[in-house]
Amino acid sequence: MEIFEAIFNRRSIRKFKPDPVPEDILYKILDAGRWAPSACNRQLWEFVIVKEHKTKKRIANEACFGQKFLIEAPCIIVVFYDDRKERREEVGPRKHDSIQSAAAAIQNMLLSAYSMGIGSLWVCGIKKMLKLNDILSAPRFLRPIAIVAFGYPKQKPLPPARRPLESFIHFEKFRKLKETYPDSSFPQDWKLSELAVFRSKICWFGGVIGPDSILEKCSMDSKIYNKLMDRYKTLYRSDFRVLDIMPYAGGFLAGILRLSKNPKNIYAFELHEGSIRFIKENLKIFKLPEPNFILNNEDHILISIKNVDIVTCFFRLERVPQPESLIYEMNKSLNIGGRILFASELMGFIDYIKVLFKLNPNIHRSPNWNIGPIKRMTKTKVNKLFKERGFKIISQQTIKENILRKRFIKQILGVEPIVLLTIWEKVREIEEE
Repeated sequence: MEIFEAIFNRRSIRKFKPDPVPEDILYKILDAGRWAPSACNRQLWEFVIVKEHKTKKRIANEACFGQKFLIEAPCIIVVFYDDRKERREEVGPRKHDSIQSAAAAIQNMLLSAYSMGIGSLWVCGIKKMLKLNDILSAPRFLRPIAIVAFGYPKQKPLPPARRPLESFIHFEKFRKLKETYPDSSFPQDWKLSELAVFRSKICWFGGVIGPDSILEKCSMDSKIYNKLMDRYKTLYRSDFRVLDIMPYAGGFLAGILRLSKNPKNIYAFELHEGSIRFIKENLKIFKLPEPNFILNNEDHILISIKNVDIVTCFFRLERVPQPESLIYEMNKSLNIGGRILFASELMGFIDYIKVLFKLNPNIHRSPNWNIGPIKRMTKTKVNKLFKERGFKIISQQTIKENILRKRFIKQILGVEPIVLLTIWEKVREIEEE
């Protein structure tokens, strides 16, 4: 296999067949890692091969956010590096010799694995690095760098979008640097085009959806998810045209399609074609038909569909730069008497503090790093926005996912926000804004 074929066609695999990786192939992969460049050729890496289910489960649950693909992969390799022997006396930022050297070895391993038909996944999402030392009895001077999962692939992901070369290549010196996306956790600081690109990329990063993971605040077996689907059933009729707003990864859309008797009447509005590709892949997992996709082609929200009977908008209003525009577009799409099944996270105590002291953390330092910027609103604010744009309340309630006392503080702080569930009815057309 030519090197460029491996580079261009290798994909991150998150679903593996149970078949073990043959020992001879595994050693070829490790040998490829051994021939990677390292700082001063010190080769201070250490590789721990883990195949036992019990150990993989401990690694996933105790150190890595419970990422199931680490358990399901037939083999994982934990990469350590001895950084005691690296120079640290230089002035300024550290050179990170250990990370660079180990990363070079990992890339060699990924490409060699692909050339032999083995899927792989480079896992940097490690919550408790030193927990890996404890689980694997590694001395503390060894620095955990990453985990790599290996196995025969059970999926063939489509190629994700890549930045065009001209967007990041500079000659001789830096030209004006174009930001890839804003350094803000508030949607009002983002352009719609920036949000669209971010959402499409982060979806691919986040992996596939499943019953317990839909890249959202709630899973498919949660109280909130089931409440939303129950309400949808009370509104739905087989002859109704239904529009789902920005399905993101497709978790809620999958529930809607399961309950819908006529998929040809289901529409999904998204901001980026990358997100649509991702949703299509996820719907295949559940063996569900595809809806009719509507792609936004403007720098502002423009939903090009009319005569809709039901709009579902789950946790989207608080995530767009101009929520008023989204409500306006939903009004334009709906028939008079049409309904919006709406869910939104309400402001918690932490949100009030952020507003009061003008705190705006980096998006990757916020709890919402994997689903994009968010600015929650009060119930009063949400109701005002809808009523001003031609809607009246049919029913409204707040839902808490878990009312146990141990969750109370999280809900007060907004870590596990209270959800506002509303059914809105369109009572009048509104003039163009």
